[in-house]
Amino acid sequence: MTVPAPPLAVLVAVDLSPGARRALETAMAWYAPNAEITAVHVIDVDLARRLEVIGICSYAEAVARMRSRAEREFDDIEGSLAGKFERMVVEGVPFTEIIKIAADLECDLIVIGSRSPAGGIAELLFGSTAEKVLRGARVPVLCVP
Repeated sequence: MTVPAPPLAVLVAVDLSPGARRALETAMAWYAPNAEITAVHVIDVDLARRLEVIGICSYAEAVARMRSRAEREFDDIEGSLAGKFERMVVEGVPFTEIIKIAADLECDLIVIGSRSPAGGIAELLFGSTAEKVLRGARVPVLCVP
């Protein structure tokens, strides 16, 4: 049996939860500096639409707030981690974008936290983002609790 080569391109899904932060820390500790690490945060457009529908804020304002929070969180994470990683903030449906970006960047591995702060009944009924990525990805996925 041949041992697979270590990954050279790693995509880390970052949803601003403690689990996502652990996923990025794990990827950096295990794969950097030999692999190019890209951290992606997906602004959930469905959530932004729901916020607009219930009257909390406009779609554009929701997206702008989520983008700003993601950038602040990335700044904080970069300050606390040794090593460098590329960062991306994109809009879309999280699991779809993660899978698409991994393919576009020709990543060898996706790293994702296995628990989200939202969780609850929706996760039980429809599955978490991590589960959907596991089912749809065409490359190995490392889930970090």
